[in-house]
Amino acid sequence: MRRMVTELETIQCAPENRRASAAGSITIDVFATLEEARGDWAALSEKATASPYQTYLFLSAWRETMGRADGARPFVIVARNAAGRPLALLPLCVERHAGLDIALFLGGRESNFNLPLLDPAAGVTETDLRGLLQEAARRAPTRPDLIYLRNQPRRFEGVNNPLAFRTARPSASFAYSATLPATIGELTARLSKDTRKKLRRKEMRLAERSPLCYEHCVTGARAEKIIDALIAQKSVRFSDIGAEGSLDMGRVRALLTRLSAGAGEGAIEFHALSVGERIVATYAGIVRRGRFSAMLNSFDMDADIARSSPGELLLHALMRNLVARGMTHFDLGAGEARYKNAVCDETIELCDDVIPLSTRGALAAPLFSAFLCLKRYVKQNPKLTRLYRRARSCLS
Repeated sequence: MRRMVTELETIQCAPENRRASAAGSITIDVFATLEEARGDWAALSEKATASPYQTYLFLSAWRETMGRADGARPFVIVARNAAGRPLALLPLCVERHAGLDIALFLGGRESNFNLPLLDPAAGVTETDLRGLLQEAARRAPTRPDLIYLRNQPRRFEGVNNPLAFRTARPSASFAYSATLPATIGELTARLSKDTRKKLRRKEMRLAERSPLCYEHCVTGARAEKIIDALIAQKSVRFSDIGAEGSLDMGRVRALLTRLSAGAGEGAIEFHALSVGERIVATYAGIVRRGRFSAMLNSFDMDADIARSSPGELLLHALMRNLVARGMTHFDLGAGEARYKNAVCDETIELCDDVIPLSTRGALAAPLFSAFLCLKRYVKQNPKLTRLYRRARSCLS
């Protein structure tokens, strides 16, 4: 652990190591492990507006599986006041890409929303956070060449995100969310009469093959079966769209298995629809304070089964289950899709920022930014999306 002192917008640094100001002095800790920051994480999680992707459970599981495989080195920044109370935590890591050390959010592509953990009473500003990043990077054992802040909501659950800087540009995709009603009746009323009829017909058609079974919050050996089905169905789907190499399924399995052993904020839930003994659709999502964030979903690609839209049937059953349990928010993450528009009433704007910190970073930043612009253009043009997936698969 390295402890350091920084200057934030309203805080004066002192002779010796620090000097009190009207606001008090601020120290910065930069942690090389998540465990060292665990106490601060817990304290800020009690107050901060954040998604399930910022929970300690999710990010520690990701670090030990996907992150470790990619060589991600934790770079967790904590700012605290003179009394030692944490005011801000930035859950970052450093990865090596194309000869550059890049600081980015923990969670990688598996995190749909990236946010800082902030004490709302501290009034942390964009200027404060810029200073925090610059000073932490300057004093890090290995100074990053640039910082890449991706998939940040500009506003989340009614709260502005000061880490979504004014220099940030729109991310490649939007994210989709819904505020859940108090009753299942209200949820059902959101669907048109025609939509409800279509869903009933699809259920009846599937049930002709064998009895249907919706399973929620599955654990133990049955959860392992659902993970197997999810991996198998996802692999077939990626092969079908020409994106076989875009996601390492062995790493996905390791992450899901590790998360399934946890409990509390950031815990994973498995939901499934079966026709007889055959699992035909799955959802895996993580939870925090009344919000369910769908992380992965899959459905059986067999033509006779797929025509009954098992994924859509499970999605509606999942939402009914969430309402019955008193959950308040639901999201389907980043990326445009028809089924998301059908059930989500909120589009969440995401943004990316690239901040150079070294000469090499300054040279690479324009290319990096140009790539992000191209990626957004491709993602917003469906005809180009398949070509992009095939190119990414070849480069993986």
